[in-house]
Amino acid sequence: MSPEAFASTNFDYLIAGGGTAGLVIANRLTEIPTISVGVIEAGEDLTNDTRVTTPLYMFGMVGDPKYDWGFLSEPQEALDGLRVAQGRGKMLGGSSGINFMQFTFASRADLNDWEVLGNTGWNYESMAPYYKKFENFQGARPEQESVGLNSFINNDAHGYGGPINASFSPGYVPIQAAWPETMANLGLAPNGDPRDGVSLGGYTNPMVMTRGKSQRSFAGNSYWKPYATRPNLHTVTRAVVRNIVFSSDRSGDLVATGLNFTANNQSFVANAKREVIISGGTMKSPQMLELSGIGDRKLLSSLGIEALVDNPNVGENLQDHPQCGVPFVPNDGELTFDDIYDEERNAFWTRIYQENGTGILAGGVSQTAQLSWNQILDADKQNRPKELVAKYYNGSSIGLRPGVKAQLDLTAKKLLDPNEQAVQTGASAGGSKPRPGQENKNAFVGGFVAHPFSRGWVHINTTDPNDDPKFDPRYLSHPLDYELLADLQFFNYKAATTRPLSMHLKGNGTVLGGSLTQLNETSVRSLINVGFITGWHVVGTCAMLPRESGGVVDTRLKVYGTKNVRVVDASITPLHVRGNTVSLTYAIAEKAADIIKADMNGNGTVAGSAGGPQAFTGAAVAGGVDLASLFSIICLAVLLLV
Repeated sequence: MSPEAFASTNFDYLIAGGGTAGLVIANRLTEIPTISVGVIEAGEDLTNDTRVTTPLYMFGMVGDPKYDWGFLSEPQEALDGLRVAQGRGKMLGGSSGINFMQFTFASRADLNDWEVLGNTGWNYESMAPYYKKFENFQGARPEQESVGLNSFINNDAHGYGGPINASFSPGYVPIQAAWPETMANLGLAPNGDPRDGVSLGGYTNPMVMTRGKSQRSFAGNSYWKPYATRPNLHTVTRAVVRNIVFSSDRSGDLVATGLNFTANNQSFVANAKREVIISGGTMKSPQMLELSGIGDRKLLSSLGIEALVDNPNVGENLQDHPQCGVPFVPNDGELTFDDIYDEERNAFWTRIYQENGTGILAGGVSQTAQLSWNQILDADKQNRPKELVAKYYNGSSIGLRPGVKAQLDLTAKKLLDPNEQAVQTGASAGGSKPRPGQENKNAFVGGFVAHPFSRGWVHINTTDPNDDPKFDPRYLSHPLDYELLADLQFFNYKAATTRPLSMHLKGNGTVLGGSLTQLNETSVRSLINVGFITGWHVVGTCAMLPRESGGVVDTRLKVYGTKNVRVVDASITPLHVRGNTVSLTYAIAEKAADIIKADMNGNGTVAGSAGGPQAFTGAAVAGGVDLASLFSIICLAVLLLV
C-alpha cells in the first residue's frame, strides 16, 4: 500500500512495527472482518528472499543493513571497552527473519515468576495454550527416526496446526551430530522434553523450519504473507514511525488518535479509531514512546520534547543473555559450514538443497544443552554457586532501581536450584566468513547465561527517529554474570575433550583456536573480553510491572498514563527467561491478541475470532534476541587474538 493511501485510511488499530509480534497481532485482529488494521514497517517484504528462507544463509544477514538494524552498544566497562553488536531484524517479520532459528522455551518457574512480580494472570499455565497456538510441530523426517531425534519429545506438550512450523534440521554436520552422545557420556542426557518447562540436558533441538523444504518459518511468511490480501489488513513498508499522535484533551489519561510517520522523504499521519499498538521490539519500542513524550521528564526536556507522561522506567530494565564460546580446530577433512565460502562446494550444496531440502544449507544451530550451574561444575566445586551468590548478592536494594531487588531475589533462587537452568550451550562448526587469504575451518562450543543479574538501558539521544537510540546493556556489570560465564567456558572445554565430540577435533579437543594455547583463570578473562557476544535476546525495556516497581505497561499491556496505547513485543518481559526469545515473543503476542479482542468486546471474553489456531500447512509457507548461539561472530572475535 502506498504511504498516501495508507494515510487516507481510517483504521481501527494501528501497529507501529511489522516485526515478530506486530504481525501476530495484525493477523489475529484481522480474523474479524469488520476490524481494520494498519501496519507501519521500516523494513521491506523479504519473504521471498533466499537469504532469509535458506537456513544457513543466516550467517550472512547479520550486520548487513538490508536485513539488520545493526545496533552497537556503548563501550562496555566490564569488557575492557568492547562495543557489542546487537542485531535486530529489519523486515516484515523482524528478528524472526534473521535469527538462528533455534527453538527453545522458557521454564515453568520463569513464567510463574512474572506473576510473583505482580502480573496477575501471567504464569506458565496461562501462557502454555499460546505456545501451542503458534506452533505446528512437524518433528523429524522419517529417515531421521533411526537416530532418535524424537526420542525425548512429549507430543502432548507441543502445538499442531499453528502458523510456525518446527522440525528437526536434516543438515547438521558430524561435529554437531556428536553432541547428544557427548552430553550423555557426561551424564547430561535430556531428562524430558524441554518444552515441558522443567527438563534439562543436552540434545538436538528443533528449529523453526518447514519440514521437507527445510525453509525458515517466520512471522513474515507464516503470519503475514498468506493473509496479506485480506481486505481489512493494510501494510506500508519502508516507512518510519516518528511518534504517537494524541488528542488535544489532556484532562486525563492520554488518548491516541494515530501515528506520525515518514516515507519517501515525506511526512504522513495515519489515523486510529480504537488503539495504537507499539511493536518495535526491545530497542525501538522505548524509542517510539520517548519520541512521543512518554518517558523520563529530565531526558525528554533536555531534547526539547514535552513530557506528556513522566515515567523514568521507559527504556530501563534491559536484560540480555551474555555469551561466549571456546574455539577449537577440526580435524583435517572435517565437514564444517565453512564450505559455503568455497564457490565450488557451495554450488554442490546449493544443488543438494534445491533438490531435496537437505545438506548443510539446511543446517544451523541445532544442538544445545540447558543446564543448571551445578551440572557444569566438577564434583569438588558443587558448593561454588552457594558461595558466590552469598559473596556477590546480599539481597540489598541499595543502588538498584525500583523493583529490581524482587527480580534479583528470584534470579538468585534459580541459580541455586540444581533443577533450574543457569546456562545454555552447544556445539557448532564454522559458518563465519574467513579473512582474505585465510582458510576458516573452525569449531566452537559456546553459550550464554540464562538468567543475568546485570541491568542496562536504551534511550533516545536525538529527536530524529532515524537515529539509533543509545543503549548500554552493562554486560557482566554484576560479578555473578562473569563468574557463571567463565565457569561455562571451562565446561565447554570439558565437553570438547569428551568422546565422541573430541574425535572430530585436533588433539582430541585440546588444540584451541586463535592464539589460545590453554584455558585457565587468566586466559578465560582474555577470551571473554575479546570473544564476548550477546545471545541477541534483549528484553525488558517496556516492562510489564506495577508502575512503582519499574513498570511501563500493565497486565493488559496498556502504557501507564494512556487509555489506548499498548506495547506488544519482547520489551514487556519483566524478568528474563531461559532459552531463545522467539518462542516467548510469539506466545506473548498470541496472548496479547486475545486480550485486545476481549477488551474490544468490553466484557472480558473473546468473540468474533477464528476460534483457535488457524490451519497452516507447509504448502502455505514459503519457507520465527531471537538470536541463538552466534558462533560465527565468536570466531571473528577470537581471530583478533591471533
